[in-house]
Amino acid sequence: MSNQIKIPYKFTLAEKKIITSNFSSHLDWEKVIFDALKIKIRDNLRPKQNNKCCYCKRELGYDIKEVDIEHIIPKSEYSDFTFEPKNLALSCPACNTKKGEKKILNRKIVRYPVHSKNCTINHAHYDDYSKNILIHDGCVFEALTTKGSHTITVCELFRLKIVENKAKVKIAKRNKSSRLINLIMNANQLELQNAMTELMKRIK
Repeated sequence: MSNQIKIPYKFTLAEKKIITSNFSSHLDWEKVIFDALKIKIRDNLRPKQNNKCCYCKRELGYDIKEVDIEHIIPKSEYSDFTFEPKNLALSCPACNTKKGEKKILNRKIVRYPVHSKNCTINHAHYDDYSKNILIHDGCVFEALTTKGSHTITVCELFRLKIVENKAKVKIAKRNKSSRLINLIMNANQLELQNAMTELMKRIK
């Protein structure tokens, strides 16, 4: 399983023309004219990422609300990187929201980097995720490097363990309730059987 995107999305000449004609700032990302292009980017990146979020590695949904096109270097800070192919990856909405516009570079840059040396979190195109983060039971994230640790902090990946624990508590409560209901039902059946036995004795 690949832990990084080997080949970024490649814009066609027609797509580049649409971008050039309709893009002037990162706010233009939300223009309707780019909707079809976003679908193509999602479809292209899904198999390259094994349909996993680039940060938490959980399965991405297929509803538009269950997957985001993530700008690794925030487009609000570096508007010129809004349509930079190596700045685009797929993430779950939760990771995208938690990461938000947090700074992930350790210095100012002019051109898009050709490596991740100045990137403080795991870069989906440059870094091997497994060398920075180890995942236990799908929800416990162990940092193997400083970059891995910062990725966990920036995206608040510890939230998955909290969610998992809450789910386990709910299941335990549900199971406890089911067991209690079964005990009551069994007790009622036993009482009914005892009552019937006593009745038959009296009839005899």
